[in-house]
Amino acid sequence: MAGLLAGSSSISLFTVSCDVDDYDPQAVAVGAEVEFTESLGFELVIPRGENRLRFRRNDRMGNRNLAVSTPDAGNLTGVIFPVGNRLLVGTGSRLDAEAAGFWSTATDSFSVVVQEDIVIEEEFPVLREYAPSRGGFVVSDGDQTILAAFVPVSGQDGVSLSLNGGEPVLYTVDAFEDFIGTAAEVWMRKASLGYFILDYLMDQIFFVSDTMNVIETHGGNLAAEGGITFLCDSLVPGSDPDPLRPEYTRTLTWSDVNGSGIPDSGDGFRWLFFACWENDPGDLMDDLAEGIVDFSGFTVERKQRDGRQVITGFGFVSGAGQPAGVLYKDFTWIRIEEEFPGSFTFDPFKDFTISGGLDIVFDATGGREP
Repeated sequence: MAGLLAGSSSISLFTVSCDVDDYDPQAVAVGAEVEFTESLGFELVIPRGENRLRFRRNDRMGNRNLAVSTPDAGNLTGVIFPVGNRLLVGTGSRLDAEAAGFWSTATDSFSVVVQEDIVIEEEFPVLREYAPSRGGFVVSDGDQTILAAFVPVSGQDGVSLSLNGGEPVLYTVDAFEDFIGTAAEVWMRKASLGYFILDYLMDQIFFVSDTMNVIETHGGNLAAEGGITFLCDSLVPGSDPDPLRPEYTRTLTWSDVNGSGIPDSGDGFRWLFFACWENDPGDLMDDLAEGIVDFSGFTVERKQRDGRQVITGFGFVSGAGQPAGVLYKDFTWIRIEEEFPGSFTFDPFKDFTISGGLDIVFDATGGREP
């Protein structure tokens, strides 16, 4: 925990001194009930160069660096179903990656291409755990081609792995995810890292969608106060936040860039996480987070349907003031797993400081059932 908190004392925090439960949820348009359309197509673009997504980890086990971008002529596309908590990543979606320190100190380049629509849905709704129910992707480095296809294995979510068209071998998804930090063959670790990238980005798609939900639900509070603070869970039993150092909180602030007086297209937002662990159904983000995520280039489209306002599109895109619509600034992310109530573990091979960003746009015209 001390490592998570180091270096963030210089951050200026705007806080509102009450928990989310003290707020009266209201929409931006007073008196209107705001809803999302059933499905929204999305397009996610990660810039190349210095603003691509970077994952870094330096510890006694060595340095690990991962850089991810979308190709100039490609991106990550799919459909999100906000009400049903389902996500489809479309065939042909491509990511380019460079990794060092995972299986070699040298930098290794490879691509991750979705070969068949990957469908993610809730496996255990109470625990808000997601798992791929079908689909597949290919990892290629120019010499080897690895196919990973999601299939049931003995009643569990599984994955079929094959190298260069060879005989496929079945693993559970949990075992497949853990190859990153094991002595498994390099091609298996590379496939596992490819899935880590996809899995992380799918988490971020839900995160951005949930952020939009918070903006709409608490638009009145953002307009009145400029920011809203939520309490997070704590991994330290019985701990109380220090009023001068508000651990276990996340704060969303709003910048009225367009001068309209309400959160609307053209505005900016910022999430500031302080040792924030969330582990309840409906939480904004799973796992332990610390740091800043800036949102700029906000766009939103609303339509009247049967007397209700429905969100039919929104997004965050780069502009003159920010190189990416969603920008991570030394954002620390640690995956926490609760093996049984009260017992937590984390995998140091999935613990990173993240920088860089992405543009993402959601549009109702792109929605379709998986």
